[in-house]
Amino acid sequence: MNTTLGLGILITYVCILLIIGAFAAKVTLKTREDYFLAGRGLGSIAVFMALFATNITAFTIIGQAGFAYQAGYGAYGYVIGWSIFITPFTYYLVGYRSWLLGKRYGYATQPQVFGAIFNSRLVKLLFLILLLYYTLPYLVVSIIGGSLAFTTISEGLVPYWLSAVLIIGISLIYTLPAGLRGTVWTDIFQGTVFLVLAIFLLFAVAQALGGFTAITERITQTNPAMLQRSLSPQIAPINWFSFAFINSIAVIVFPQMYTRILAARSSRNLKRVTLYYPLALAVIFGVSTLLGVWGSVAVPGLVGKDSDNIVPLLIQKFLSPTWTVLGLVAILAIVKSSIDSQLLSVAHLVTDDLLPRFKRISSQQAVFWGRIVLVIFAAAAFYIALVRPAAILSIAAFAFSGFAVILPVMIAGLYWPRANKYGAIAALIVPAIMLHLWYLEILPKWTTFGFMPVFPTFVLAILILVVVSYLTPAPPSEQREKTFGLFDQVFNAK
Repeated sequence: MNTTLGLGILITYVCILLIIGAFAAKVTLKTREDYFLAGRGLGSIAVFMALFATNITAFTIIGQAGFAYQAGYGAYGYVIGWSIFITPFTYYLVGYRSWLLGKRYGYATQPQVFGAIFNSRLVKLLFLILLLYYTLPYLVVSIIGGSLAFTTISEGLVPYWLSAVLIIGISLIYTLPAGLRGTVWTDIFQGTVFLVLAIFLLFAVAQALGGFTAITERITQTNPAMLQRSLSPQIAPINWFSFAFINSIAVIVFPQMYTRILAARSSRNLKRVTLYYPLALAVIFGVSTLLGVWGSVAVPGLVGKDSDNIVPLLIQKFLSPTWTVLGLVAILAIVKSSIDSQLLSVAHLVTDDLLPRFKRISSQQAVFWGRIVLVIFAAAAFYIALVRPAAILSIAAFAFSGFAVILPVMIAGLYWPRANKYGAIAALIVPAIMLHLWYLEILPKWTTFGFMPVFPTFVLAILILVVVSYLTPAPPSEQREKTFGLFDQVFNAK
């Protein structure tokens, strides 16, 4: 790598982030509402870019490419599945009613929304615990992906551990003072950088490998299995269904995504997002899939977790020094736009929903404690990222599964007046236990009937929620009126 050029581009990129963060910090009030929700004033572009840049993590560009390296073109449909349509639909299905409740009653997190709907402190606590528990491994995915890219593209000049420190440290510098407004504004910048550079990066790699036609012919001649869906057992129909299912419904449960929906200025912003989001999702997953498949013949021989490194290797081996640095910036942009939002979301949950259980804190104290929690979770995620417990796709699949099985309780709370706290509690606890029994292989694989554990667990959550709710007393009418009375007012007025 041309060190001077590389440092110049990277320093410019970092400086822009810090300038945006500094400006956002100047206009951010030291109140809970402004720091964690940007005063609930996000417009359409801000909501779209915040949701897109936050959701497109290292799993997308690093993990997806690594999977495509092993599985071929079938990896595209496996991961994107129904999510290109269902994910944006859930933004409206769950997001709109949640936004109405947040706007009316001031709710700022999932524990607050669903704790109030079911009128249960235990439901609120379970949401808090589960969301924190599943967010940490997903946060680790972003750190691992970004650190691998930094180390590989720098040809080892920046070691893996130092890459992780730099990525987390820079994210903290602009997130700590500016809160959600800072992360959203930097999301707009970083999301735009990633979208533009990722597309140009694809064409640059294609040209370096001889062009689209040449690389396709090379795949056909040397590794035709890449063109066959049957290459990987993971994308057999039953597994394809499982992962497409989980990948499409889990996103709305991510606390960093849910918070951004609550922070929207208008419900119209959510409707517009459902139009923009599918196209951007299709393009980005297409880029990462193509790079992974091309890498299988350009850089053959990678196995296991090493395949997660294919995009950085393609950049480092085949592109000019300028493109090498720009490729790194593209990867860092999308990785960091996820890390900052995930760190802020866990700080928000702890500060708003955990600390008040032990001590009453003012709005300004909430901002202070939120910043401390940010640093603590960043340190924990750094340590786990150093261990690298599994491939990126495996870590993401576990986290996605945990989020997905929470969704039945969220939908029931927003759409089924008969759902009660007993059903919600049972549907949160039992599926979480079952999911771990399957992932830890305590239960035999045949008990999932060939599906990924998330699908039978999701079905079990629905059954438990319905059965327990019907076997126990219905919610009091005044409790139902607080939620569904509001919905009736809104929808009948249209």
